[in-house]
Amino acid sequence: MLRIIAFALLFLFLFERCAQQVPPTGGKRDSIPPNLVESNPLNKTLNFKGKKIELFFDEYVVVDNINQKLVITPEADNPYSYKPNGMSVSLTFKNQFKDSTTYTLNFGDAIKDFAEKNPAKNLKLVFSTGSSLDSGRVYGTLKDIRTNKPIFDALVGLYNVSDTLNIAKQKPYYFSRTDSSGVFSIENIQTRQYKLIAIDDKNRNMLYNAKDERMGFFGKTITAGTDSAAYQLNMYLSDNTLLKVQRTLPKVNNYAVVFSKPIESVEVTFMNKDTLPYMLEPNGTNLKFFNVEPHSDTTLVKLKTVDSLGTSSEFEQKIAFQAQRGKQRQLDPMSLTTLPEANKPVTNTFTYKLILNKPIRAIDDQKIAIISDSLTHEPLSTFKWRWNKNHNILTIDAKSFAKDTVKFDIPKGSIISVEGDTLPKTLLKHPMLNEEDFGVIRGRVTNADTSVHFILDLVDEQYKVIETLHESPYTFKNIPQGKYFLRITIDKNRNKRWDTGQMDKSLQPEPIYYLPDKILLKANFELNDINIAIPEEK
Repeated sequence: MLRIIAFALLFLFLFERCAQQVPPTGGKRDSIPPNLVESNPLNKTLNFKGKKIELFFDEYVVVDNINQKLVITPEADNPYSYKPNGMSVSLTFKNQFKDSTTYTLNFGDAIKDFAEKNPAKNLKLVFSTGSSLDSGRVYGTLKDIRTNKPIFDALVGLYNVSDTLNIAKQKPYYFSRTDSSGVFSIENIQTRQYKLIAIDDKNRNMLYNAKDERMGFFGKTITAGTDSAAYQLNMYLSDNTLLKVQRTLPKVNNYAVVFSKPIESVEVTFMNKDTLPYMLEPNGTNLKFFNVEPHSDTTLVKLKTVDSLGTSSEFEQKIAFQAQRGKQRQLDPMSLTTLPEANKPVTNTFTYKLILNKPIRAIDDQKIAIISDSLTHEPLSTFKWRWNKNHNILTIDAKSFAKDTVKFDIPKGSIISVEGDTLPKTLLKHPMLNEEDFGVIRGRVTNADTSVHFILDLVDEQYKVIETLHESPYTFKNIPQGKYFLRITIDKNRNKRWDTGQMDKSLQPEPIYYLPDKILLKANFELNDINIAIPEEK
């Protein structure tokens, strides 16, 4: 009996081994994309009157998100359905195409082979519903004006020339999208005049959303097909939407007026005898008023704002705080940030900013002290200091002869807010800058006469501004080791800031130019004759 059981177990083991599935060893991976072998209609067909288009390939294919990826120019406004059928794909349109028009169907990577999903390359079909093909072409490059980097997948459109053109509501007549190098090409278009405009088109609805999409435009109308020059467009943010009070946030302690977009500045005029402390928060959208007794139940104010485009707006606003329920108010904690940021090195002579989240009612400049290497205690009163308009940013012209560390000692009770609260005891530390750990960059701005005003920025690889100067020759001192870009902005209106463009006013942004090569700076090293030229205007 035992022999029979042992034999049965051995048989089952051998049977299981023989029945195991072993995957077949494959050959080389298929890296060849599908090829279009035939189409109906044929490419560059004339007098096409049909509603159905068929594409035939040399292998089995699949369709991937064709509704997003198929670009038809000019914009047909003609719904279609599609059907994959093994080695072919068919598209059936609801209506006939507009007469005497050349259409281009660019499929992008919407059609791929079945096995490895390799997309068909340069898959495009051109046909005309008239007796000839349009041959006009517009091409060029697109980049972000602030970073000088090419922009991928932006929409570049040709719009019919009109005094009422509104790209937030009107789609382009012809369009294409940029490749990874920012290059665009719009082909087979009618030879006539257009407006050339680019938008981010993040939601791919072919309409401009000024709140969060960049745009750029060529200043003059263009005639497609008669000018063989490449166009270069610069893109930028330009929120020209009407400023509104989006909402209000009434609380017991404060009342915030929230604008629909950031503002640069605000003037507050109190319409009755009341006055309230207020401040514009760092985000630029929240104007906060603080509940300080005594005041009326409702305070009426007039607000005069200026946004980033320099547009002024005026509002009247009622300020009404929520009623207090308990005996004591629950105050928002008082907080502090600094410039330079915490633990950043400083030189012996530097400008220091204390930035608070509430307006300040009182400060004791005898108690606040600057400590040099734990030996020298100098009260704030011995230095020059000043408040901003709303008393929430304190600027100090500081000096220290410390060798290692400088500290700001802020005792509890030395800074009192308009709400009567204070900071806890705070000690801010900054190491003294060792020049051997940093470098220097020197040079000049060429091709600039005395009438040209400019902004010279040294920016890091993330385009964060390290330092800004306005003169030539220039010297950037105490720069950390790293890689940098040098850019120059032509400050046409001399307001010492870059101003964006406004298409509705035919106003281009202030020009920005980059030094072509990246700057590599080492510690304890000086780079001289790093010159940047202002190109001559054409």
